[in-house]
Amino acid sequence: MLLNESQQWDWIYNLYQLGQSDAFEEGSNQIFEKMLRHIVDGFRAETGSLVLYQGEDGNRLTIVAAIGLPEKCIGGTISNGSGVIGWVLANQQALLIKGDISNDTRFHGYTAKPNARIPVASLCWPLQIGQRLIGALSVNSFNDESNYTGVDLDHGQKLANPITLVIDNIRLHADQRKRIQQLANTNERYINTNRQLVDAHKQLAESEKRLNDILNSLDSVVWSMEPGTMKLLYLNKAANEVSGRPVEDFFNDPRLWLKIMDPSDRKQVEASLDNLTTNSIQKLIYRIRRPDGELRWLFHRMCAVCDDAGSPIRIDGITVDITQHKHAEDLLKQRNQELQSALDTIQEVQRQLVQSEKLSSIGQLAAGVAHEINNPIGYINSNLTSLKTYVEDLLALVEMYEKTEIGCADGEQLRQIQDFKQQIDLVFLKTDVLDLLDESHEGASRVKKIVQDLKDFSHAGGADEWQWANLHDCLDSTLNIVNNEVKYKARVVKAYGNIPRAWCLPHQLNQVFMNLLVNAAHAIEKEGTITVRTGTENGSLWVEVSDTGQGISPEHANKIFDPFFTTKPVGKGTGLGLSVSYSIVKKHQGEIKVDSRIGEGTTFRVVLPTKEQPVDV
Repeated sequence: MLLNESQQWDWIYNLYQLGQSDAFEEGSNQIFEKMLRHIVDGFRAETGSLVLYQGEDGNRLTIVAAIGLPEKCIGGTISNGSGVIGWVLANQQALLIKGDISNDTRFHGYTAKPNARIPVASLCWPLQIGQRLIGALSVNSFNDESNYTGVDLDHGQKLANPITLVIDNIRLHADQRKRIQQLANTNERYINTNRQLVDAHKQLAESEKRLNDILNSLDSVVWSMEPGTMKLLYLNKAANEVSGRPVEDFFNDPRLWLKIMDPSDRKQVEASLDNLTTNSIQKLIYRIRRPDGELRWLFHRMCAVCDDAGSPIRIDGITVDITQHKHAEDLLKQRNQELQSALDTIQEVQRQLVQSEKLSSIGQLAAGVAHEINNPIGYINSNLTSLKTYVEDLLALVEMYEKTEIGCADGEQLRQIQDFKQQIDLVFLKTDVLDLLDESHEGASRVKKIVQDLKDFSHAGGADEWQWANLHDCLDSTLNIVNNEVKYKARVVKAYGNIPRAWCLPHQLNQVFMNLLVNAAHAIEKEGTITVRTGTENGSLWVEVSDTGQGISPEHANKIFDPFFTTKPVGKGTGLGLSVSYSIVKKHQGEIKVDSRIGEGTTFRVVLPTKEQPVDV
């Protein structure tokens, strides 16, 4: 260095002031360039360069300032260990170079550019703080008069430490400015973010108010609560209208809603709360009691909201007052029941009309048949009576002829008479002909009785009106009518008691007895017994028809009197017989009972009043 000692101290001070004064005014690269210019001038060099370690990892050796060199080289990088600077940094040793170094083996990787000027002398120092290298500094002289020596190298080494401190201070100031700028930017972002948060909070508050206004305008109760504790998180104003209690009461007592529930409904609500799982929805209907005593019906829908682990964090729900709907539903059920009752009445009347028309047709048919049969039967009965008289007279005459055979002189004629008598078996004929006449007369009488029973059963002889009747006669005539249906299945046993006459419609009671007897016969698969009993009990008379058939199963016992219910195969029954019989007995202010055991048989008992006449006469 070609300065005296006083000049050197001034130079160092100026260098230090340069770094201090401009650190906060200019960028670090401009400061580095001014410093390098000061150093190059101080060593009366023509060119110089300053390289520093930069980059995120601090290992990229970068040219940050250059004097007398192409501007484009600034920002370029130098490979570690390459060239003179690489050697100086690798060995942490200052270096004085003179002349051409192309063949110097210490500087591998160095290649001189064509036509490049060769410095007369060069100085290069490592820059470090303690053991930490921060870069290197080099100056080059092309003037023969500025022939550097080891003294210049030592002076430069002494100046390297303050130069390093100044450079490090500049970098620290640059970093500080960068951090300050970053903090300023961060603060600006924070201010903007805070402003956005304030705006968002304001919008959220407005949205929350709008939502709350909407929820409070609903008739339905909207609520949210903590699971387990049932602590309310939200409850709209509809709770006051529905429950008749202030909303605040429910926040003060989280279990108040359960307390006002109808006790019979409370358990199902508590069970639903316990059974809530992730994304599950519970729906139920229950009742609450208002302070004025009114009972309200509510529809309840709730679901659990869970965290990522599946644990419930709250329960949301909506409760709708369905009291009016429930009342309308009950009224509709009542109207449906009334309509069904009216329909049943109409159907019953229709069945009775159909049955009456059928019986009327049967009565008319029976009357016609009876009329047609009665006349020839009368002839037959009359003729059989006369014929029997004639036969008896003829037999008496034959007997008289037999007495004259003894005195007959013509033996041949007598023999012929005796042969003919033997041929026709006169002895048998005389007894059998009377038997035949008796049987024919009995048969004709039975036909006449059947016709009369048919007339009595169908009431063809008079109007269908209330009258006093002997039920034994009704039973006998009905048994006679159904004899053909019964005789192949069962033996009929009659056990009649002493019963009074009944005030009744005989024509309709005959129909009841016929239905019971025919059903009894159908219940018997093979030979069995049908027993018909009568008697009195507690001021009433009763008629029982028992069979030894299959019996009626318990699941069918409650349905046998329902219209159109039948256990018979298709085409074998309409399911109206017992239904019509039940209606007829009720019309007589009586009742019909059934006692049946599977595999043992069935007993139907018809109970009728004996003293009071029916109201519907």
